[in-house]
Amino acid sequence: MVRQRGLSLISALIVGVMGMAALILGLKIVPVYAEYFAVKKAFTKVISATDVGASPSDFRNAFQRFADVDDITSVDREAIDVVKEGGHASMHVKYTRTVKLFGPASLLFEFSVDS
Repeated sequence: MVRQRGLSLISALIVGVMGMAALILGLKIVPVYAEYFAVKKAFTKVISATDVGASPSDFRNAFQRFADVDDITSVDREAIDVVKEGGHASMHVKYTRTVKLFGPASLLFEFSVDS
């Protein structure tokens, strides 16, 4: 007796729909994390390039220059906390990003970036 193997047409359609849903979800999520890593990179560059004696406004302005180049739109420069302690400066920001999926469904991402 020959036993058939493989997917039926219905099974192939279900697997295809699930694969397309995963692909669409991935295409919506990747830019969110790309921006998050761009913010981390910008914070690191700002901390290393800006003098510790500079004002918090100078740190925010330096970040804004990186944000303009890297197309960072989720972080408001005024929301960045700049702390200077013992000759060392650090920056911190918390922000959220909402990604609309379909209808009333959305994904909410909450990020916290420190340097």
